[in-house]
Amino acid sequence: MFAPMSAPGPGGRDGSDQVWGLISTLVAGPAVWGAIGYGVDRLAGTEVLLPIGVVVGFVTSFYIVYITQGRDQPADRPPRGRAATRPDSGDDAPP
Repeated sequence: MFAPMSAPGPGGRDGSDQVWGLISTLVAGPAVWGAIGYGVDRLAGTEVLLPIGVVVGFVTSFYIVYITQGRDQPADRPPRGRAATRPDSGDDAPP
């Protein structure tokens, strides 16, 4: 009935942690900015800042996901984010 799970990739992870990170970013942006808009609406007695906050949250979260995961990295540049590796020794450090 269900497809068998595939073996984890390099490093013992199957990529689900990265997917959950993206999902949480996409949910948290509108939630946080919507809550800020709601709070300001309550203090100011208006009804327009909640939808504006939700839209700002969506745009911001999609932008964050695009910057961290969506762009193609040039071949001469190391990847960004948590997957980026750093040299372990100081051999590559400038003098």
